[in-house]
Amino acid sequence: MRNTLLVMLLSILFFSGLLSGCGHNDSNENVTDKQQAAEIRLTLGMKYLALGDLQAARINIERAVNYAPQDYRTQLGMALYLQSISENESADARYRQALSLAPDNGDILNNYGAFLCTLGQYDAAQNYFDSAAKTTSLEGIANSLENSGYCLLQAGQVDKAQIKLSRALKQAPEKGERVLKMSTTYFQQQKRVEALALLNLYQQVLPVSAESLWIQIQYAASDNRLNDVQRYGKQLAQDFSQSKQYQLFLAHEY
Repeated sequence: MRNTLLVMLLSILFFSGLLSGCGHNDSNENVTDKQQAAEIRLTLGMKYLALGDLQAARINIERAVNYAPQDYRTQLGMALYLQSISENESADARYRQALSLAPDNGDILNNYGAFLCTLGQYDAAQNYFDSAAKTTSLEGIANSLENSGYCLLQAGQVDKAQIKLSRALKQAPEKGERVLKMSTTYFQQQKRVEALALLNLYQQVLPVSAESLWIQIQYAASDNRLNDVQRYGKQLAQDFSQSKQYQLFLAHEY
C-alpha cells in the first residue's frame, strides 16, 4: 500500500526550483542551509523511490538523514525506502525513531500501520490507524479509515473492512476510484469475495459510473450470467453512451 505519507513528502515539491543548485559544496552550509538541503534531498529521494530508482533514492535519502537526523520526515523517508527493499527490521527501527520524534503525527502512524499490515500484524496495524484517525485532519482521518479498511480486507475481515471503507468513501468520494481498481485486482487474483465486497460497497455509497457498470459486466460474463450482462449493458447505453466502456461493450470485449 503506497500510503499518504509519500503524497505528503512529494507535496514539498516547491523546493524543486532549487534542485539546480544541489551541486554546491554542502560542507559549507549552516544549520538553515542543512535543513533546506535535507528537504531538497528528501524530495529527490522520494521522487526516485516513486519511480523505482532505488539507488538514487537511497543516496538522496541518506543525505537527507545526515543533514537533519532529528527531522521526523527524513527518518520516515528512510523507513519507506527500507520497506521498499524488504529490510523490514531496519524499516521498523526507522518508523519507531520517527515516532519518537513526532509521536502524534498522523502520517507516521498511518504509514507504520500500513507497514505492519504488510507483515501480517493486523491488530497492531489497526491500533496505529485508530491513533492516526484521532490526530489528523479530516483528510487524514479519511486516509486512516481507508488504510484500515484495506488492511482488514487483507486480514479476511470483510464486514469490518466494508464499514471502514464506507466511512472513508462518505468523507472522500474520490477514493471510489481506488475501490474499483482494487476490486478488479482482487478479481484477477481469483479473490471473488473481496472483489464483490468492494464493488458492492462502491454501489451502495457512490453513484453508478461507467467503470462500475463495466466491472459488473465483466463479472457477470465470467459467471456466464448473460441476462445480467445485457441488463448492465443497457444501463451503460442509457447513462454513459459516450464512454469508452460502452464502446468496449458494443465490441463484446468483456
